[in-house]
Amino acid sequence: MPFHSDPVLAHILALVILVGRIGDVASTLFITPKLILEANPIVRRFKWPTMVLGFALCLMPYFDIRFGVMVAVPSLLITSSNLSRGWVSRAIGEREMETFLLRAAARGSLRVVVSMLSIAIGFFLSAAGLLLYISRGPESLEYWFGVGMGAYAVVVGVHGSLFAVRLFHKARHGAQSVDAA
Repeated sequence: MPFHSDPVLAHILALVILVGRIGDVASTLFITPKLILEANPIVRRFKWPTMVLGFALCLMPYFDIRFGVMVAVPSLLITSSNLSRGWVSRAIGEREMETFLLRAAARGSLRVVVSMLSIAIGFFLSAAGLLLYISRGPESLEYWFGVGMGAYAVVVGVHGSLFAVRLFHKARHGAQSVDAA
């Protein structure tokens, strides 16, 4: 049976996406309950409707297994990223973390932050590109796994850059808080 019509795989992917979405929402709210440190400006602005709407992604494998794989990968990686670096925010609190980041931004260079983020994303995209290259092309699930890795890298790059710009703007101009900028 080809993978694109495998109902068991569709269920597995839907479950993986659900676990990833629950992990993303739970880890985000655990780390930044008021969403002060949330990098995604859409989630920060619309909060719960956006988070709930994200669960619709669980249906993707039932429309196309390949896109289900592509969605599952960033869903898991986002939760992993949140949890791997969120312990400090949770330990000291989101306001104190924001204050720390603002002090760092006041002393640092936005160009350096964006450059380092771009280089890190470049390495991640290189791994995704390698997976795309060694896959058997768009008909293989490995290919769509690589596309999912690439999508994750782009999202992290865009949201990370927007967060850095907002943070540096606040540090330079003294706005009330990062979430109000």
